[in-house]
Amino acid sequence: MPGQDNPLLQSLEQYWETLRNAQRLPARTDLSPSKIDHALPYAFILQRVAPGIGRFRVAGQKIHDLLKMDARGMPLSVLFTPDAREQAQQLLESAYMSPAIVSIPLVSAGSMLRSEIKGTMLLLPMRDNADRTTRMLGALVCDDYASTRARRFSIPADARVRHDPIGLQLAATQMIPRAPTQRPDALRPALKLVVNNG
Repeated sequence: MPGQDNPLLQSLEQYWETLRNAQRLPARTDLSPSKIDHALPYAFILQRVAPGIGRFRVAGQKIHDLLKMDARGMPLSVLFTPDAREQAQQLLESAYMSPAIVSIPLVSAGSMLRSEIKGTMLLLPMRDNADRTTRMLGALVCDDYASTRARRFSIPADARVRHDPIGLQLAATQMIPRAPTQRPDALRPALKLVVNNG
């Protein structure tokens, strides 16, 4: 499963699990940065502004290094190549609407002047102050690289995407309607969705 062998992502998910209970997701105000200081350079918080669209409220230094700019206020899709953005939006929406833990394998193509890098993005849904599922705690870890240019990621065609439904029925998640033709499971056939209910 993507990301499950990464200690940083494991520890971030374990911390998130300590904050949630059977009926409620963690709230943004529950987070204590000192408890996840090792993950902060890789972490981010998104705010859902439309179906499939989340904007960075907070982003760590590693996200800044990948984009070569301040990510705050930018959509999550800025991290993806144009041909991967629709898939990324569908996966983000599924994390909000299920709600579900989602982990996505990523690759940034190489060239003669820079190497290919692989990574994993973890998405962990959260509540806002009005108990709506409009926040997302996430992190992106990738291979070490050296580049003066921004990197963008695609989702490999044979990717195994982790999608763990949390089992909550939150009416508040429906306050922003989803796109009429987009379902959380409407992923292209080449994208393998792996659901772990264990």
